[in-house]
This record gives sequence, structure tokens and C-alpha cells, in this order.
Amino acid sequence: MNNYRNKIVNSHKQAWLSIYVISAVLILSFGTFQTGHAGIATVTQTIELEPGWNAVYLEIQPQNNKIESIFSGIPVASVWRWIPEKLGRDFIVNPAEGLLNLEGWYGYFPEPKPEAFLSNLYTLSANTAYLIKLEGSVAKTIEISGQPKFVKKNWRTNGFTLTGFPLVKGSEPSFGDFFANSSAHQGQPIYKLNPQGVWEAVSDPYLERMKSGEAYWFYTNGTSRYQGMINLTIQQGESMEYKEAFTEMDLVLSNLSDVTNFVSLNRLEGSSLPMKFLNEDLETGEIAWPDLPMTKVYEMQPGEDLVVTLAVDRLSFVEQRMEQVFSITNEQGAKVLLHAGGNTMQPLVLPSGSNQRGTLKSNSSQNSYAGLWVGTVRVNAVSQAQSGGVNPLPVGKPFSLRVLMHVDATGRVKLIKNIVQMWEEGTYRVSPKNPDLLEVDVPGRYVLLTRDELIPNYSGVTRRSGQSAGIRYSTVAYDFNGPDIEMNGDFSMNNQVNVSLLIDPDMPTNPFRHKFHPDHDNLDAQYLNYKQEAFQVTREMEFVFGTNNPQYPDVANPPGWGVNLMGGTYRETLTGLHKNAIFVSGDFRVTRVSSTAILNQ
Repeated sequence: MNNYRNKIVNSHKQAWLSIYVISAVLILSFGTFQTGHAGIATVTQTIELEPGWNAVYLEIQPQNNKIESIFSGIPVASVWRWIPEKLGRDFIVNPAEGLLNLEGWYGYFPEPKPEAFLSNLYTLSANTAYLIKLEGSVAKTIEISGQPKFVKKNWRTNGFTLTGFPLVKGSEPSFGDFFANSSAHQGQPIYKLNPQGVWEAVSDPYLERMKSGEAYWFYTNGTSRYQGMINLTIQQGESMEYKEAFTEMDLVLSNLSDVTNFVSLNRLEGSSLPMKFLNEDLETGEIAWPDLPMTKVYEMQPGEDLVVTLAVDRLSFVEQRMEQVFSITNEQGAKVLLHAGGNTMQPLVLPSGSNQRGTLKSNSSQNSYAGLWVGTVRVNAVSQAQSGGVNPLPVGKPFSLRVLMHVDATGRVKLIKNIVQMWEEGTYRVSPKNPDLLEVDVPGRYVLLTRDELIPNYSGVTRRSGQSAGIRYSTVAYDFNGPDIEMNGDFSMNNQVNVSLLIDPDMPTNPFRHKFHPDHDNLDAQYLNYKQEAFQVTREMEFVFGTNNPQYPDVANPPGWGVNLMGGTYRETLTGLHKNAIFVSGDFRVTRVSSTAILNQ
């Protein structure tokens, strides 16, 4: 095992870990906290404004990001954001001297100020620094609710960047400690804003501490990818979004501090996403998927990387959508905020009543496995055709085939070659309660299309090159006439499905046919009349569903096995490719990527 797998803390450290977990929970009870309802997770950031000028760092994306709404009732004179277009330190101008006519600065002036018509800043965004001037002599506190967006910090090369960092309030590190392992920032100038609107240099970075929610000018010598004491890498996007094709996702934690640290993965209080984590016992080799606790602590050496595998447990969903916010912290006060979320795959039936929360139940009128399943066959044994062997023998290196299956509401199974997921817009009607409002009449829904001519009738589900587009799933592992072919058997645990594929001599994918070879083009010597020259090939494919994950026999079944993940033994017999039949065996694993039970409508 290497350092990319979960470390199991030795027994003699358990007492210290328990103390640290308690401390982490106590620290997290101050500052940023989580609220939510109906499975939606949000964070509230508290910002304290002192009379005069304030340099603020916003950690989250506000639910309502309009500046006039956020500062309603707060006597702000102006709000500024710096959007640089040029490099250099010339932009470090004291706001007391005026920012209105400076390139790169965008401002907001509330009504009824005379300069309100000059406003060109209207919203607040996550991971962004703002300069705010508060009028009067009384400090004000505002609370902004929203969700974190994970975006890597972009440092200006050989220049200043106005930014801040999420930090544990009350336990913030010093400037020197925070940048101790960043050669591009160590010993470089740092400026903080005083209430008079003047930027002051941080004279002793190892004695002066950073402040949570505060922004500073940092100079970068050369280029830098430094993200703070805790570096986080996720698989894609700005959050851990468990879309239909995802049950497990990895996040990589890196300890970029110069000391050994206990890094804590904290689930903030509120609406919790049911999750499990991959746990390996390095002494016994045992692997399991326990529930993810509210706080999980990892001991990490300086510079160490750690892969944490987290899985969503859709069987435990009590809402159509559930979310979670993580606060990842270390002992020195560094923090990273991360959002995670996912939707259930099955139709959700809740008890009556708008405020009640129910348990997930399958619609009895629909097969519990209905939907599109996409996965991989791994071939690891093939018989020796030249000797007429009937028993598959191990291959030197297993190879993979992609497979697509669709199960409809009645349990009928089809093998698919090519399919596109699109979106059908819903319809609206005038609300009977308020004629000025519209309400949903027929909800929108996902559709699955095996006929490309139907695509223009629907909307896309993603954007590609700025255009609406569908999600296409396809395979070149097999072919047959038509868009799909019906399979026999029962798609369920401990059962099997099978299909017979006939590759006719005139099919373009027949391995014996060659369009431009005179001996294999199915034409006579004059290239005029049909003459069969390619052989007919038949493939008998069989999928036997098992209770265990065959592709990873040493790993415990992941969450969702038997529900959104299926697998088992694969067998195939090929005739016509050789004078003797060829027998193939292996295993397979498929994932449900859509619960749409109907094709092409």
C-alpha cells in the first residue's frame, strides 16, 4: 500500500485523535455554519463591518447575490471589486484617494446617492475580495447564505493579487506560517487595509495573524499554484456532484504545511447527504464501506497526498435531492469548503404533507431496475479455436468491451448500440391563486433516444462549445441491424439475460467483409451482382448477475450494489469466425446512469 490510500491511525494515537476531534467540532461551532431544508445544504458566512473601509473575502456563492439586497438596511457608501486587466503593482491604490476612474475597479453606490447612476457592480460572487466602505460610527454585521464553489486560486505572475482564504475563525495562522511552503510568496510584500482607506504593509508576517473573511494584497514572485496549507483536488467541476453515472468519487488531500498535521474532514451540521467511505485496514488488508462520520481525521506528513474515496448512499435518501457541505481543516487554522450533492435514481414517494420527510420507496408500477445501464465487460479467458477447445483459457492481458442495456417499466431488456439523453421541457399554466404567476402544469423530464432524427424535438442536458447538447452513450463492441435488440431473461440479482447477435455477410462491421477488396466485397468479378464472399457470424452473449462485485473481488461491495450497480459473470460463444466455435468468459459491471423507463418518447 502507498500513501495514496487511507491511513489507519495506530492504536496508541487514538486518545489524541479523540481530543482533536472534540476540539475541531468546538472550533467549527464559531464563524461559518450550515443551514438548510428539504435536503438542500447552504452555509452562512458572517461578515463584520467596521466604520470606514473594510477589505472582505467572500467564501461562498450567495443564494441571493444582488448587492442591493445583501446590503439592504446597511449604511454602505460604496462596494468595490477589482477585476484586473494588466499586470503590475500600480493598482495598489489607497481607496481613500478614490477608485472611480481607475481601470480594473468596479463599484456600487446605493440609492439615493448622487453617484448611484455610475454603479457598474451589481452582484457578489464566491471566492472574491471586495472593498466596502461603511458610513457612520457603529459596526454592522451581515449574514450571507449560499454554497461554496471550489475554484483554484489564480495568482498574477510577478504581480499583486487581492484575495483571501477560508480560515477557522479564532484559530487563524500567521501570514508567515501560511505561506511557509510557497516559495513564490515567502518573504514577499503583503498589504492590509486600515479603516482610513490606506493600505499598510504587514511588517512581521510571523507575528501577525491572518483574519477569517478578510482580504489582502499578496505579491507573487514568478508563478504559483499555491492554494493554501491544505490543497484539495476533486475529479471534476466546482463541487462533488454525484450525477447518475457516479456512485464513488475521489478527493485528494495534500498537506502543504511544513509540519505533520491532523487534517479533519468535517460534515457541517444541517441537511446531511448519506455517504460512506472506503476504509482499508493496512494490517489485515480488510476493506469495508462504513458510514461517513460527522468528523473524520487523517494524520498527514508534510507534503503527503491522501486519496479519500467517498460514495453516496442513495438507498438512504429521504429527499429527491440531498446535499452536504464539508469544512476541511487542519490544526493550524487552515480551511477548505467543499459542496457535495446528488439526486436519487428511483421515483420518490413521500408521505402527504408539505413539511413531512419520508423514506425512499419504489413505484410499484415500475420495475425497480428500469433505466439505462452502462458498463464494461472484462474478457479474461478465450478458448483455443485451432485445437477445438471448449474451455476458455486465461489471456495474457484482459481486455474490455463497453456494453449498454435498457430496462423498461415492465422489466423488458434491450441491448443498445447508441443512445442520447435529452430533456423535454415542461409546460406551465396560469396559477389559479395568483393570475400574475405561472405554475408548473406538466413537469419537464429526461428522455432517451436511440433514433437520432428525434433529437431536434428536445432540449440538451448540457452545454458544449456554448451550445445546448445531449449526452451520448455508445459502443463499438458489437453490432446488429436496427437501433436496439431485445434480450431474453430477467435483469435482476441472481438471474441472467442473454442475446443472440447475427452479423450478416453484408453488414459493414462483418469482419470478413471489405468494401474495396475484390475477394471480400460480396460482388462478382464484374462488380455488378451480389455474390456472398463474407461469412455470417453469430455471437451468443450471456450476462449472469451475482451478489458480489466480480471485477474487484478483494473489495467490499460499494454502496448501491444490487440497486444502481450490478455485475457478475460474462460468457460468449462465437460461431462463423473460425471453423470451430470460440468460447469466451469474463466478468462485467454496469451502472445505472438514467432511470428513464421509456425509449424514444
